[in-house]
Amino acid sequence: MKLTTKELVLVSVCIALTVIGSMIKIPSPFGTVALDSAPAFLAAFLFGPVFGAIVAFFGHMLTALNVGMPLTVLIHLLIATQMAIVCSIAGLIYKKGYFVLALISGFLLNGVVAPATFIIIPQFGMPFFTAMIVPLLLGVGINLAVAAIIVRTLRGRVRL
Repeated sequence: MKLTTKELVLVSVCIALTVIGSMIKIPSPFGTVALDSAPAFLAAFLFGPVFGAIVAFFGHMLTALNVGMPLTVLIHLLIATQMAIVCSIAGLIYKKGYFVLALISGFLLNGVVAPATFIIIPQFGMPFFTAMIVPLLLGVGINLAVAAIIVRTLRGRVRL
């Protein structure tokens, strides 16, 4: 994939915004729930699913670095990959013209499905899922609301 200068700058700005968002925490047991995915959803909606996935992956890794990788590097790589998949799916749905469905799918995939995969990981299981579900739902709801407001404001004004 070859990026133009404009694409590289826009993706870099979104990744930088994830760093800023990662410093705005939502209380959770592990401290990694933050306003870092709003720029990723924004990138997925405005610039496409691939850009959203790139921003989501690096955004989560930067958030995890910001708090000292509390769940180990491998687990944070898994979460970053999940975030990339969620943002790309939401971006694809948005691209087909279904904004509300993209928001709902992002909410459910990021807030319920992704953390549910940790139930089968021995050191995490159901206790981790139950401890994280409320902070994650709150976090993804706020992130998607921020992204939705910005997308509605910028729709038709910003394109690659």
